[in-house]
Amino acid sequence: MLSVIRRSCNSGSACTSSRRAWRKAAAPALFLAGMLTAQPAAAQKIYPNEPLMMDPYATIYVNDGSCSAGKVLRVQGAPRNQRRKKSCVPMSDLQSTVRPAAAK
Repeated sequence: MLSVIRRSCNSGSACTSSRRAWRKAAAPALFLAGMLTAQPAAAQKIYPNEPLMMDPYATIYVNDGSCSAGKVLRVQGAPRNQRRKKSCVPMSDLQSTVRPAAAK
């Protein structure tokens, strides 16, 4: 099928312009499909243990059993020579967080 299309498109430049139009239309369509299938909860990853290296001021959630049932450990990175901030937060607060980009 593609060989038939390629044979017929080799002679003219109109075919190359239609290919470009399809490529330009396909990229936004794929991006939109990806955004519609993404879920807000997919952005929050819960790690099984605390990483050794972390970016300063980054926040991650760790479920290593150090907090009581239904809670996870929130770890906030810190600059050099300072300790990380750690606190236990309920899972319900983690799932109901609204990202600023998604809020209107």
